[in-house]
Amino acid sequence: MTRVFRLALAIAGVLAVVAAANVGASQSGRMDQMNEFRPYTPEAFKTAMGEGKTTLLFFHAPWCPVCKAQEPKVQAHLNGAHKNVVAFKVDYDSSTALRKELKVDKQSTLILYQGMKEVARLSYNSDDKSIAEFFSHASMMQGVE
Repeated sequence: MTRVFRLALAIAGVLAVVAAANVGASQSGRMDQMNEFRPYTPEAFKTAMGEGKTTLLFFHAPWCPVCKAQEPKVQAHLNGAHKNVVAFKVDYDSSTALRKELKVDKQSTLILYQGMKEVARLSYNSDDKSIAEFFSHASMMQGVE
């Protein structure tokens, strides 16, 4: 009985390791396909702009109901036709200097850049049509229909 029990434990252990490896591989595969928000840093933002990429700043506050409504809609665009947009989430409450520099007076403000040029801005609006229209500017810049 002890040998059978040890064999069963060994087999269960091997199966657990294999299952964990498969879960990790499938999760990493999904993450490669997702276009997630990156935390804003001035260096990363300047690098993306300097490389001529289409870049998004999302001024977000965790307490903001419009931000909460906007985020999944914006994320859907980033994972859909706009996978090439580099998206940064900016903490509205702690980024006062950047807000002043960019004239952002409301949380839930989206600003889209192509290279160094601002091409679209949307503030305090979670309407599907408005967000789609906002992202149409990225489509024009990238040639996405």
